[in-house]
Amino acid sequence: MSYIDQTLLTNETVQYRAVVHWWTFMGPLTFLIPGLILSGFSSSFFSILGYLLIGLGIFGLINRYIEQRFAEFVLTNKRIVFKHGFIRRDVVELQLNKAEAIAFQETFWGRIFGFGTIIVTTGGATNAYKYVKNPLAFRKAISEEVDKNK
Repeated sequence: MSYIDQTLLTNETVQYRAVVHWWTFMGPLTFLIPGLILSGFSSSFFSILGYLLIGLGIFGLINRYIEQRFAEFVLTNKRIVFKHGFIRRDVVELQLNKAEAIAFQETFWGRIFGFGTIIVTTGGATNAYKYVKNPLAFRKAISEEVDKNK
């Protein structure tokens, strides 16, 4: 059972669930692929460098998998919940009636592959959440719920 399902308030319903985009794996793959190529060289320097890059790539892939698997970006009719972490859990819960600004950023690759960063501002705090799949739809859902709660 997910964190949000365990902590739903009375009369609270989930309106939208966003997920971490697969693009988050591209960083570790930029280490792993050259590492596989370099490890095949007969030169011991390039071979050792290749194995080092493979190790970094595998560590990064495992880290990103855990990040993707345990992250929750959820909009309910009362709040926005951002949760990530496996051993150490970090949770940010924002009341919809306190949200002042909702924005998103998309890089060149984000526009092509459909991911971006959601930025929610409440009072003096600004919270940014990276690699959100389809950030425009998530921002739209948040804006609609904020309007309903005014």
